[in-house]
Amino acid sequence: MKLYHFPSPNPQKVTFALLELGLDCEKIAVDLTKQEQRQPAFLAINPAGRVPVLVDGNVTLTESHAALAYLGETTGRLWPATAAGRAEALQWLFFLSQHIMPHAGEVALRIRARVVGIPVDEATVARGEKAMPTPLGVVEGQLAKNKWMLGSDFSLVDCAYCPILNVIEKAGFGFAEFPRVSAYLEALRSRPTWKDTPKLPML
Repeated sequence: MKLYHFPSPNPQKVTFALLELGLDCEKIAVDLTKQEQRQPAFLAINPAGRVPVLVDGNVTLTESHAALAYLGETTGRLWPATAAGRAEALQWLFFLSQHIMPHAGEVALRIRARVVGIPVDEATVARGEKAMPTPLGVVEGQLAKNKWMLGSDFSLVDCAYCPILNVIEKAGFGFAEFPRVSAYLEALRSRPTWKDTPKLPML
């Protein structure tokens, strides 16, 4: 397998998962600060010009959550064994994509601005901070029932949530209203595999 990556949240999801699964994977760096994702060679791999990209033989996956599901399905590890369980896993990945990540991206503009050297759009950041509590409240409720997002066992879904919650917190969003989310994030960040996941200096 090959993973085209940069140490930002979406690629971190897949890197974290690969480490948890103990899978060998060639890492190919794509430096977003140098616009390498816009170069023709990379656009031939992912026309959307985004990382991560996971390549396994003739399979090329250009969405981080698709890569996580693929790793779960092909290894049979850290992934539910039943159709209902897999549907729940996908449900929480869809929830992250639809309801949390758009607002997280707005909050994380504070970090992105530093990485790429652009001014911070504080109005956009404020909009993200205002919207964030609603979906986080749903996650807080889920964690009231479970240690991890799918239950008592860590899964690849947790590999998806960790980098997003981490970047929100690093960008200055406080979790005081969400003590279970805060404890969950600390449990995620305490895992040796997360500590070994490449990060930007501010992450």
